[in-house]
Amino acid sequence: MSTLGLLSERAIILAPRGRDSQIALMILQEAGFPALVAHTLADLSAELSLGAGMAIIADEALRGKDIGILVQTLERQPPWSDLPVVLLTHHGGPEKSPSAYLGTMLGNVTFLERPFHPSTLVSLVTTAIRGRRRQYEARARMEDLAEGEQRLQNALKAGRLGSWQLEAEFLTLDCSDISRSHYGRSESERFDYEDWLDAVFAEDQPRMQSALQRSLDSGDDFIIEYRNVWPDGSLNWVDVRARAIRAKNGRVSSLAGVTSDITERKQAEAQLRQLNETLEQQVEERTSQLKHNEEVLRQSQKMEAVGQLTGGIAHDFNNMLTGIIGSLELLRRRLARGNTEDLNSLIDLGVTSANRAAALTHRLLAFSRRQSLDSKPVEMNQLISSMGELLNRSLNESIRLELHLHEQLWTAEADPNQLESALLNLVLNARDAMPDGGLLIVESSNESLDRSFTNAHENLLPGDYVVLSVSDTGYGMPDSVISRAFDPFFTTKPIGQGTGLGLSMIYGFSKQSHGHVAIKSEVGKGTTVQLYLPRFKGQQTQDEQIIHSPESFAKEGETVLIVEDDAAVRVLVSEVLSELGYAYVEAGSGPEAVPILESGQRIDLLISDVGLPGMNGRQLAEIGRQLRPDLKVLFITGYAEHAAVRAGFLDDGMQMITKPFAFDNLTSKVREMIEE
Repeated sequence: MSTLGLLSERAIILAPRGRDSQIALMILQEAGFPALVAHTLADLSAELSLGAGMAIIADEALRGKDIGILVQTLERQPPWSDLPVVLLTHHGGPEKSPSAYLGTMLGNVTFLERPFHPSTLVSLVTTAIRGRRRQYEARARMEDLAEGEQRLQNALKAGRLGSWQLEAEFLTLDCSDISRSHYGRSESERFDYEDWLDAVFAEDQPRMQSALQRSLDSGDDFIIEYRNVWPDGSLNWVDVRARAIRAKNGRVSSLAGVTSDITERKQAEAQLRQLNETLEQQVEERTSQLKHNEEVLRQSQKMEAVGQLTGGIAHDFNNMLTGIIGSLELLRRRLARGNTEDLNSLIDLGVTSANRAAALTHRLLAFSRRQSLDSKPVEMNQLISSMGELLNRSLNESIRLELHLHEQLWTAEADPNQLESALLNLVLNARDAMPDGGLLIVESSNESLDRSFTNAHENLLPGDYVVLSVSDTGYGMPDSVISRAFDPFFTTKPIGQGTGLGLSMIYGFSKQSHGHVAIKSEVGKGTTVQLYLPRFKGQQTQDEQIIHSPESFAKEGETVLIVEDDAAVRVLVSEVLSELGYAYVEAGSGPEAVPILESGQRIDLLISDVGLPGMNGRQLAEIGRQLRPDLKVLFITGYAEHAAVRAGFLDDGMQMITKPFAFDNLTSKVREMIEE
């Protein structure tokens, strides 16, 4: 046992007469208890101050003596200590002993009558030391509690947290100094329950009192942030938290918790919200500007591609016009001579040339129009095949174009117009890479990408993709050029021969479509660009087909208002409808048509060009619907149909056909709409 242990459990013996002290010392030592003999009261008090488990005192050492020094020593004991004392007497217990009064003065006293049996003394000492050990345990717990309390107070001070407790029955509030300061009160100022409630900002009082009452009634945690008004009138925020303490009957006896001043945090949050709103506005404006710039770049890239096509297309378009004009001239000459033989071949030649010119015009309109991304199911093979003639016309005679189309190609999901633009740009880039001629291959294929591939590319998911590949046998590109090929405005072409927008726009298109674009190239051998587009997983719908009715004649009285600024088109439409029995009224502009609509004349259908000068066709239709709510409208336009439809151009009871159109399609559409 350590020295400290020996001191804390030793028995101090004071028996100045006879051999009692030596006998007691011998008995205790044989029993294993540390013991010490004191010769005077002063010695006893001094040894007790150093540490002791108990004291054994003969009553004759106290009778008639000034025992003040011993009493003072015992009175100086800490709250946890109550030193056991065995008082040796000659007259039995306290009820017989004249020294009984000493028990009251010395406190924790046990009387032992002499002579005593050794086992009796050992038993008393054992009990006393056991009790003393419990006192030491209590001391340790009290020290731990004190240390914990000190740590808690230090933590509260460091965190500027105030502590408080509210007694539930009488609503008695006890607050720390820091908690008072959170309400603008000093240590000396009164701050009771009523003051606490009065300090709450008026708008927050119902919410705060409701939460407080709920915690007192149910025992739920009390957690709230609210504003309080300081004595100087300033408004401050406080965070208040507490837990319920329950009595033995289970009811809430009190709430104990902490407070913290969160005024600075709330001010920072308000500033942050204001900053976020400003940033959101700036981001929105910036995003809008970026979208506008992107659209300008995309349109510029499209027009660049159209410009590069101009030479070859103009030559081809002149050939088509020659076929149309020549067929009509031959028809006029033969009819003038009365020769009606083999006229159908001339008519077929003219119609074929005109249809080729119309298809070419529609293709150019699709490339040049402005539009947002409109993903839908795309049959890539059909798209490539339909562009075959256009692609051939964009190449010189020294370049051979081959189409390698997968026979079981999946359906892709993409914007078909953007895909057409991407294909055209890839072909033009390949053409420019082969100024001396070569082989250009457009290929379609299916490919399933696993995670090992997609993890190497940002925002690319594993799955099935339809791949469009364009390969050439041109110059090829070094790695330094490939790494920058998708950068906007980067180009290796001479000034005036390209903006460097083509590949960057294709890259943007691939990302918007949740796809991928890759370049494989070797200097001197050629380049392959692969455009990966997601496989379409939805349910495909069949394109609407115009059902040509074998009988499209008008019913009696059916009248059509025809509004077209081009006289030739207006005359042709009028003649065709007249031949089928329709009555018709003509107008060359919107203002000319309005009085007709205002009149009481029967109008079963309005046919109007979209691009009328001044008042356009859509505006005319609005006026017509105001005058005649059930008016049906058929628009004819020389522009791309889908651009108008996407913008919400058509309402119920409105349809559109594009120029040039076959008259069978026109009459079928007229009959269909009138009968709806």
